[in-house]
Amino acid sequence: MFRKVMVVNDDEISLFVSSKMIAKTGFAGEVVTAMNGLKALQVFDSFLLNSKGPNDVPELVFLDLHMPVMDGWEFMEMFAEKYAYIFPSVRFVILSSSIDPDDIQKLKRFSAVIELIRNPLSFEILNRLKEKFGKIDFRFPPIGQLTTTQGQMIA
Repeated sequence: MFRKVMVVNDDEISLFVSSKMIAKTGFAGEVVTAMNGLKALQVFDSFLLNSKGPNDVPELVFLDLHMPVMDGWEFMEMFAEKYAYIFPSVRFVILSSSIDPDDIQKLKRFSAVIELIRNPLSFEILNRLKEKFGKIDFRFPPIGQLTTTQGQMIA
């Protein structure tokens, strides 16, 4: 089980359902949510100012790519620039309604992205991620190795 995860999605229903699924499956002890990339950056600002240590920051962020105000791409650019060196243990699972080959190429620039999954989040996906990464002494793949929902490495 993860201590804390974050879900960033502009669709309120998806955000609510994802949070409930994460709690129901025991995937994480705590879920933090944000409606867009800008709100998510504000949450990380708050972690930076008020954090009690690395255990206070989400280990995993489920990030939708296509959102108004600030989309997932802009968020990833800002996170890489401002926070990646401060919170090096944060990893990302990208949520996308279509798995566009151009998106996969863009994602390779972000070493903290460990998985690309098709929206919406489901119990099956959470259970597979929990099996893959959620062991008591879980180990994320080395920085820069992205996988798809089929488990194929994209290097």
